[in-house]
Amino acid sequence: MDNELGYELGSWVVSQIQSPDRPTQTTFTLLDQEWELLPEVFPPYTDPGPASFASWVPYEKGIRFLEMGCGAGIAAVIAAQRGAERVVALDINPAAAENTRRNAARHGVSDRVTALASDLFDALEPAEPFDLVFWNTPFIEAPESRPYAGQIERAVFDPGYEMVRRFFRDAVPHLAPGGRLYIGTSEAMGNKDKLLRAAADAGFRGRRYRSETVGLPAADFPASPVVAAHTDERGIVDMDFTMYEFLRG
Repeated sequence: MDNELGYELGSWVVSQIQSPDRPTQTTFTLLDQEWELLPEVFPPYTDPGPASFASWVPYEKGIRFLEMGCGAGIAAVIAAQRGAERVVALDINPAAAENTRRNAARHGVSDRVTALASDLFDALEPAEPFDLVFWNTPFIEAPESRPYAGQIERAVFDPGYEMVRRFFRDAVPHLAPGGRLYIGTSEAMGNKDKLLRAAADAGFRGRRYRSETVGLPAADFPASPVVAAHTDERGIVDMDFTMYEFLRG
């Protein structure tokens, strides 16, 4: 595990979400739309990343679109709203698949959105093709031996970046000719080198598609030497949210 800051802040985020003192929220507003949220699903309003990534995806009419790790199904619903011909949303958390189905119904696109519980691509037909695949990855690298303690952690941590490696390897038969992968990550909190290496090993070439940096007050996080080392003279920790585009070849 290379990124101590990412792991520390990821652990803190999980503790905040799972805190018994956290108010229960069943709906939220994101990208000017209202969404339903089930309690076992990662709340995408907790940081700017999910909204940014979902808004950056280059949706097109008539495409076959796959949202991996769909959570509440934001990108899947927007893809259908923007005219995608077929939309599939996958998540290892069964509650996330149900949450996506509910949000598709809420926004009137259930006829074009199929949401399934799946460990990466396992629920698909062996060579079912897509023109565009988007995944807001659990980009916090955790130690390889770290077990998951519940579904929320699966949306945050990738022990040893094993999921990223499997994703690129298993994506190959599901990408239509000329198809593209879009990955939401953070270079400050994730592991860019392992991400790009996993892509290259599976025959993908990647480029930074879009990125934005936000300054977060260090006082919002637990005091620690790791956080202090990344805090500037203004008391700010700079965090990026970055999307990569990957093509075969």
